[in-house]
This record gives sequence, structure tokens and C-alpha cells, in this order.
Amino acid sequence: MRSVVFDFLTNSCNIIKKNSNNNDTIFYNFIGNIIPPEWRKLTGDNGKVLSKTSKQLLSFIVFRLHIYYNKDIDELQESYQLYEDKLNVGQRRVSQCLVELRDAGFIEVENRTIIKDNLKLRNVPCIKILKNFQHYSEKGKEENIALPEKNFVPT
Repeated sequence: MRSVVFDFLTNSCNIIKKNSNNNDTIFYNFIGNIIPPEWRKLTGDNGKVLSKTSKQLLSFIVFRLHIYYNKDIDELQESYQLYEDKLNVGQRRVSQCLVELRDAGFIEVENRTIIKDNLKLRNVPCIKILKNFQHYSEKGKEENIALPEKNFVPT
């Protein structure tokens, strides 16, 4: 059973997931601007399979945070216009995908007013990744570390 919290100030409904596990490791291997094939059947905490546009948006967010910014920042502050241009969809669809990813437990979204280059930008989505995303080549390194040492005895 999910408990529902109603926020009277923003007239929005937030769903609190009690059995959400944010320690899941999700591997990716980006080749160009496509969805990683490992994410073919990617499901969220709610058990639903993500839509194609949501997977594209998630891969773009992970790409920007992990590769473009090289894990230097914790959250991504980009305008809706950037997502619209990269995904060739409208702002409404970007908002729907962000809500879908938030409900699935992959990201945390908060709209803020930020100042960038002496310009005040309102309603900029600040996106923080909740899951553990790792590059596919790091998967082999983890497996090698987890293997027990073998002691060879000379005969």
C-alpha cells in the first residue's frame, strides 16, 4: 500500500515509496546518442517499464552528469529548452518524462530560480540522480576485486 501526501501549496500529489531501493547499480555503455541496449527492459520502483522518451531523457541526464561534467557536480541545472532541442519533443512531453522518471525512483526533480550569466532564470529543473549508474567497463573491475585471492603453493 502506498501512502499519498498532498501538498496544499503546490496542489500536487507526491507518492512515498516504502520499498524503494536506491542502491541498485545500473550499468550503461553509451555509443553516440542512443539508449544503451542494457536498458531495454529498464523498470522503475513502481514496476512499470519506462517509455522510449523517458529512457532517452534518462540517458541524456546520465551522459551530462557522468561524462560531460565528469561527475564533478551532484545535480544538473539545465533549461527545458536544452531537453526539447536534444530530444525533439515539446516542453510538455519533457515534463511528463521527468514525472515518470521521478515516480519510477530514478531521479529527484525540483524547479528553482537560478541566476546564470547575470540573468534570472525561473523554473529551471534541478535534477539529481538517485540510483547508482556506472559505466559498463567498471563492471569488470568490480568483479575482479570481488574474486578471492588464490594462494599458489610451490611443489
